[in-house]
Amino acid sequence: MRNKYEWQSYTCQPRQQHKSNENIYRVEFVRGDILILEGESASLPFGGSSGRWGESGKSWTSQHGTPVGADVIYYAGYEDKFYHLKAQFPIEEMKKALDTTYKYNDYRNEKFTGLIFGFAPQGMVVVWKEYMFFRIELGSYKAEVIKDDKKLEEQLFRNWSMNRKEVAERDFLPNASCAKWDMYRQRYTFRIKMENENPALRLFQYCFTNYNGEQDIIFMPSLPATTYDNRALPQILELDWETSPNERFRGNIFLNEKVIFEKFKNFKTEDKQEFEVKISKDNQELKLFLNHEPVEVDSVRIYKGSVMYEGSY
Repeated sequence: MRNKYEWQSYTCQPRQQHKSNENIYRVEFVRGDILILEGESASLPFGGSSGRWGESGKSWTSQHGTPVGADVIYYAGYEDKFYHLKAQFPIEEMKKALDTTYKYNDYRNEKFTGLIFGFAPQGMVVVWKEYMFFRIELGSYKAEVIKDDKKLEEQLFRNWSMNRKEVAERDFLPNASCAKWDMYRQRYTFRIKMENENPALRLFQYCFTNYNGEQDIIFMPSLPATTYDNRALPQILELDWETSPNERFRGNIFLNEKVIFEKFKNFKTEDKQEFEVKISKDNQELKLFLNHEPVEVDSVRIYKGSVMYEGSY
């Protein structure tokens, strides 16, 4: 009998172009086994990683059962190294994860839809739990370099148009480091406070797309401020609001990586910080503040909203 839990497996890596290679951090898989508590077989997609950090962009055949670990061998051409990942996931957490749902809107609760494996330099592998629009980090794991790799080289490059030396000459990055993606994982304690000039404003959701690959949605957030939570820093903050039946909006604030990490670098994880979002009375301006100080961002975009909520005008 097929296990009732059905989900997808995905792979990703940081996306960056280097010379003629449009996706320099892509890794290639020799083995991609996912360990299942019930003993069923499950695996990563064949071939190589895709997408960007935290998001694959490609689906695979459905997997079944409770995932509790991974046994993966892969090649990172930009380091010219084969790695072996042996990871054990917390069993009770994974059991709970498969039965957990997250509220997306008035009508939908998202169930567990997959595991995403992200491959960064120096054997760093981050795994996220996916609930359709939600991505939550499960943990970071360390893959070990395989020193005796001649048989793996023969197996991987057997049908390639390029040999190992040619790949290394094209892609090798002598200073490849996981430091940036490790920094992205740092968590801080903060909340979001809404400051608006229109008493008719109705706020329906905040959506966080974070530098660490996570994505989270707070549906019907409390006003004027959310509760404090321990999060990675947001890369994009999205919000939906209305001020009348004909004034429905979605706003996106694109944060500047250098600016926001500089502001947080001396904060302790447990220290409480406060982001403030200010919306002008005419809904034409959206500004971000941190602890009452304005935050320089890359851009702000405000669109006409199209989503109707139960609490809409």
